Amino acid sequence: MSRLLSTRTRFAFRRRGRPAPVLGACLPFLAILGLALSASPQRVKNFSTPTPLPPTSTLIVGFGATQNAAGTLPQPPYRLAVRLRALALPGVFVETIESSMFGMAQGFLLAATGRNSKGVCGSDGCREVRFIFYGYGDGAAEMLKAVRKLKSIGLPVALAVEITNAGGCGGVIPSNVVRAANICLDERWADHGRKQIRAEDPASTQILANLRASSEGRWLDISQATQEHPKLRYHDLHTELDPIVWNHVEDYILDELHRAGIPGAPAPPHPVLPPL
Repeated sequence: MSRLLSTRTRFAFRRRGRPAPVLGACLPFLAILGLALSASPQRVKNFSTPTPLPPTSTLIVGFGATQNAAGTLPQPPYRLAVRLRALALPGVFVETIESSMFGMAQGFLLAATGRNSKGVCGSDGCREVRFIFYGYGDGAAEMLKAVRKLKSIGLPVALAVEITNAGGCGGVIPSNVVRAANICLDERWADHGRKQIRAEDPASTQILANLRASSEGRWLDISQATQEHPKLRYHDLHTELDPIVWNHVEDYILDELHRAGIPGAPAPPHPVLPPL
């Protein structure tokens, strides 16, 4: 544990004339349409992943990872996706689904496996896909919705990592998730027990960790909380930008890729926490 918490940070965050009557009548509609389009920077065509995926592919999805407007620094979850894409691993695809796309997330995942919106395989049959998810903020709840949808048609999720603030920490992990981890961006250690994720079926799901920041600014498993760890005064924004948070998320993903035997997948630079 101490090796993990003292590791060198890899994520660095710097922080003219009058219009004709018909056209004039259309202008308000066109203006509203333009605003609607500009408010949705990510569209279906932005997905680089082909559907259906080639057999035995791995799909890594970051829920709630936003690219942000041009000229601004992308959020850490999106930057993690960029780092994972840069590995250029064979058969591994990386996508981000921001809040404006949540309604299309489940359809995209089903299409990746060769299924329609009802979960029925197409004429070419279904594809086996290894799913690796991480959900940030509101994306964590959307990630769990997608997990439950996949469970309803018998599809497993190899890894699910939650990165959430106080209101979203904890909950039950569906039994189709093989491994799961929780990083709670909460400044309070009070009621830490209910902030933990728990397996719906402990025989099916391995809980890797439930992490919270300590008063010393170190990330500890909630199971290690004691009265010696007073309430923090960090704002959630501070913790979500902590590079070590995203080192942890990256390590869980790299460990899963390495475990799956993906050619060229690096072993995680930081030791992964042992299971609880």
